[in-house]
Amino acid sequence: MFKKYFNLFKSGKRSGKESRPSGAEGKSAYLLTDVVPPVNTPGRPIAPEAPVIDTGNIPVENVVTSILDIPTDGETTDMVGLRQRFIGRQPVFDRFQKIIGYELMLRGNTDTDGYSRRKWDESLQRLYDETLLKCILGLRIERLLGDRQIFIPLTPAALGSPLLSKLPRNGIVVVVPVMAERVESLFKPLQQLAAAGFQLALDDFVYSPEMAPLLKIAHYVRIHVGRFDAIELGKQVVALMKGAEPRMLAIGVNAEEDFEVCRKLSFHYFQGLFFSRPKLVSVQRIGNDRLQVMELLNKVKIQAELPELEEGFKRNPMLSYKLLRYINSAANGFEQEIRSIGHALIVLGYEQLYRWLTLLLFTSGHADQRSRSILKNALVRARLTELLGQRELAPPASDSLFIVGIFSLLDVLLDMPINKALANLHLPQPIFDALVKGHGVYAPFLKLAVACEDENPQKIEKLAEMCGVDADVVNDAHLQALLWAEQIEVVSS
Repeated sequence: MFKKYFNLFKSGKRSGKESRPSGAEGKSAYLLTDVVPPVNTPGRPIAPEAPVIDTGNIPVENVVTSILDIPTDGETTDMVGLRQRFIGRQPVFDRFQKIIGYELMLRGNTDTDGYSRRKWDESLQRLYDETLLKCILGLRIERLLGDRQIFIPLTPAALGSPLLSKLPRNGIVVVVPVMAERVESLFKPLQQLAAAGFQLALDDFVYSPEMAPLLKIAHYVRIHVGRFDAIELGKQVVALMKGAEPRMLAIGVNAEEDFEVCRKLSFHYFQGLFFSRPKLVSVQRIGNDRLQVMELLNKVKIQAELPELEEGFKRNPMLSYKLLRYINSAANGFEQEIRSIGHALIVLGYEQLYRWLTLLLFTSGHADQRSRSILKNALVRARLTELLGQRELAPPASDSLFIVGIFSLLDVLLDMPINKALANLHLPQPIFDALVKGHGVYAPFLKLAVACEDENPQKIEKLAEMCGVDADVVNDAHLQALLWAEQIEVVSS
């Protein structure tokens, strides 16, 4: 099944240098990893406590120095790629489109959806899953938990991993694919996870009577709605509602019509791209409240005098209330409470005031739960864009990164094309280019932030390279953005 596991340096072929003296034949091969540096290698000092293996008297052909990619089913699995992976997220919504949690998964150039991974050898499935668990543990996601759920997709190969015991219990949902023929082998490890305090989600679920034991211990049943027509999907729901306890989660909900159908079928939770796309509406118009906010944004952008700004807020006192609530949120950590628009301008300046005023676009007018959830997602995207770009761009160029990120979801909020959504805002050309044309100085950082949400994993590694960051930097910034956004109270009234 496997062709080669190891790359052996051949005698006399090491970068044109002479080979080392050969010792006795038949010696065992020695695996040297990066934690064991070679002896007397210039520029790589050896820590006093580090183990040292002297390979001077071992035949060159018996010294293992690296591991090649392992071919499976005729395709090569990128072993290095599995160790350098990007964390992606997808929000999970309730029936009212409120975000109740996130699924965290690995992203990268390798196609790693659940169906592809099932073709892998069990050891590779476990390697993939443990890479995800190590990434999550390294990010200390317990800081993100609270009233949020974190869904972690794993294959059965990883259910016995000791890494699971290091995860917090509260708020963690372990998502495992199930099949009727594997119920017996899955029941005990899943029962142990449930007894340990984890919540369970049965993935790729197709109802059959054999699933009954798993349904008794599961908290969620995740159904990929694109794999059923409406009649078959209805049959799945009816069968589950006859006595099963788990909450039904529809995944692959990629259009507003899909969401409405699943909601009518009594699904409890939803995942998919429907939330990040504008609705198809026949009449596209911006409400008066949002037009007032846009007018204020334009005045702040040209640094209008304070009396002129205050006059704009007086026409809608609720705008002042909401803006001050946002500015005084825990995310800013001001020791002194900001008491008025004039005080905010003195403390923050025009650029930061503009930044916080953008939030009012999402919660003005008919601000339903969908609008508030769009704002939450926009805050994560804006902060992530900012954190990624600050490494490469210096002020004042970096000051606009947040605005680029938050305005990138304005088309979804207003249900109209992005160029039309931005028409009433007097934006600098670089911001407009990034949002409408997808190029310019800000575009790579915005695209990378969007790729962390996208279902197209092939983009992310290339974009990260363009932005000059690696997986560790992106993952850390991603979590920091999530944590920051959770501290912003989304004002609804």
